[in-house]
Amino acid sequence: MRIRNLYLPSRPVFSIELFPPKTPEGLAALKAKLSEVRDHKPDFMSVTYGAGGSTQRYTLEICATLLQEFGIEAMAHLTCVAHTRGEIRTLLGDLKQRGVSNIMALRGDPPRCAQGFTPHPDGFRYAIELVRAIVEVGDFGIGVAGYPEGHAEAPDYASDLQHLVEKVRAGADFVVSQFFLDNARFLRWRDDLARAGVTVPVSAGILPAVSVKQITGFAATCKVEVPRRLLEGLERYANDPDSVTAYGVEYAQRQVLGLLAEGVSGIHLYALNRVQAMRRIAPIVRAVQTTSHPLG
Repeated sequence: MRIRNLYLPSRPVFSIELFPPKTPEGLAALKAKLSEVRDHKPDFMSVTYGAGGSTQRYTLEICATLLQEFGIEAMAHLTCVAHTRGEIRTLLGDLKQRGVSNIMALRGDPPRCAQGFTPHPDGFRYAIELVRAIVEVGDFGIGVAGYPEGHAEAPDYASDLQHLVEKVRAGADFVVSQFFLDNARFLRWRDDLARAGVTVPVSAGILPAVSVKQITGFAATCKVEVPRRLLEGLERYANDPDSVTAYGVEYAQRQVLGLLAEGVSGIHLYALNRVQAMRRIAPIVRAVQTTSHPLG
């Protein structure tokens, strides 16, 4: 099924993102969690791609497991990093053979040891080029990433917004936002996209904080503002890991409730493979899904 067909005006989509492990033992442990993940009834799940394609094999295997063993629609991340155009075509063929019909098309992050992104001489420099290549192959649903506060490498908010508009025009079916911690920033960005002519669904990316170090580290890398009230709450429980995690998830719950009240197209949970966040947030979205109209 194409993920674009899951988005309905009266029903927000709920999706969860997993990241693949780096070892066979980690893969087995993650597969053991999937039965509980299924109980949270996500509409689809996305599986990330390690820096430089380092977890490519496991990404494909987890997607196939979600589809074939658990009946959950899967979206594989695919990046430009370190791949030739021919390798991209081969990967698209592998995905088709495994029954994966949805792709998150990304430029991708370079390996940790690299100094910035350098495209392969016979590869793609930008995500829009990858979108066009997928469209040319055909028979895939295509998601792209969006950045409510602007991409960390973009010169300014307006130019980044235009890049996203162009990715949609190139063939993207829907947008999943990078995480944000202030709903007002997402809602402004969503409205700016609409004014720019973007009509495809836009899911809001939610990342529960589990510590000051974790959330400030992610925020610095992604150029995301961390509200003072969130930092103060996390610092209040800094010496109690369970309490600090509970506070971070509660903050994410409040974000989700506020977004659903604004009629967002979907909630995309960056769960970091943590089932606690899924347990607390999935019921909120499901409660809205069972009503005939979004809250508010």
